[in-house]
Amino acid sequence: MVTKLATTSVTARALGQHGRTIVTAKSRHFVVDAPLVMGGPNEEVNPIDLFLVSLASQALFICEKIAQQLRSPASAIAVNATGDYDPRGVVGEPIDPGFKSVRIRILVDGLTDAQAELMVDTYKKRCPLYTTLSRAVPIDVDVIFNRVSAG
Repeated sequence: MVTKLATTSVTARALGQHGRTIVTAKSRHFVVDAPLVMGGPNEEVNPIDLFLVSLASQALFICEKIAQQLRSPASAIAVNATGDYDPRGVVGEPIDPGFKSVRIRILVDGLTDAQAELMVDTYKKRCPLYTTLSRAVPIDVDVIFNRVSAG
């Protein structure tokens, strides 16, 4: 059986202002700015922000689905994604500009220790962003939750 891959595409176009672009994803348009280190206005979200937004929102959606499939009492899910990189490499200094580490914190109420561990393990297997990026940079994933008793 041949698997049909999902394909997605976005477009970034220059707006005639240095460090500002308009991005089109599906039928939505939004402005993305270059960070100050690249001479951009840094008034709108920048590509680094969007990278972390993608990780956090995908983690949230996957954890919601996992909780639903497991009939878990998980509630109030929130995700924070943080990354460390050296911006000097972006502007041409001989420094690797890649992320040195990424941290994903999943905050959720209503899980036992075992349910939280299962959620993290399942997330790590299902998330296309996590599985791709974890091959290149260490990603620390933690669940922070208000415990409920297992009984």
